[in-house]
Amino acid sequence: MREEDFIIKNKEEFLRYLKSKFILIHNSNIFLRDFHYGIMLFLDEHGMKTKYQEAEQIANKVGKIFEQLEIFKHIDHQTWTLNYPEFALPRKNKTA
Repeated sequence: MREEDFIIKNKEEFLRYLKSKFILIHNSNIFLRDFHYGIMLFLDEHGMKTKYQEAEQIANKVGKIFEQLEIFKHIDHQTWTLNYPEFALPRKNKTA
């Protein structure tokens, strides 16, 4: 199985893993380099060693797929906004 297919197949686990390593909050920015390193770490923990450039290519491919799935909103060539309500911060109720 190709690495990007493994990530997409396990996207919920992957996103929870990223959240454990980086600050991921619904509607926050995700930067390509953080995403890239997160992919390298995630794949390494699953026994799939990747080289730096290979992991960068995977990050770009997975980023485009996440855009299609509307998990990411494209900002520029190295930044997305996370559209994942499960990672929203709890709201505080205002008192009168």
